[in-house]
Amino acid sequence: MLDCTDRHFRYLARLLSRQAWLYTEMITTDALLHGSADDLLAYSPQEHPLALQLGGSDPHDLVHCARLGAERGYDEINLNVGCPSHKVQQHLIGAYLMAHPQRVADCIAAMGAAVDIPVTIKHRIGLDHCDDYDHLARFVENVAGAGCKSFIVHARS
Repeated sequence: MLDCTDRHFRYLARLLSRQAWLYTEMITTDALLHGSADDLLAYSPQEHPLALQLGGSDPHDLVHCARLGAERGYDEINLNVGCPSHKVQQHLIGAYLMAHPQRVADCIAAMGAAVDIPVTIKHRIGLDHCDDYDHLARFVENVAGAGCKSFIVHARS
């Protein structure tokens, strides 16, 4: 949740539950590549287990950013294929990637080959008019074939 799950919120969430997996807000690859990665990737050690949630669609950029997360001790890298913002649509990230399952699979495969921590995905049940079970099943099958073992489903289209 952009602008909500910052490190202060995650610290509070950790005080409420020691078992829950925490996720960063979606951080775009452009922000990490052209901004202050140290600031964007900062967290408190008490937040573990903690997943870095990335927004992007270029396998090369995602690999670079996944490595940054792994080097900084994140427990998981998560590709956000769930954000419906019109802003992300312009950059082919978030939920709009569901219309491009092969690109998602390429991104997952590249990140999985580059880091030694789990690479997962958060996605919706569908996108706009493509929200039937068969479309979802094909999407998951394609991405699972690229090595993704964990899917977090945002149960809406």
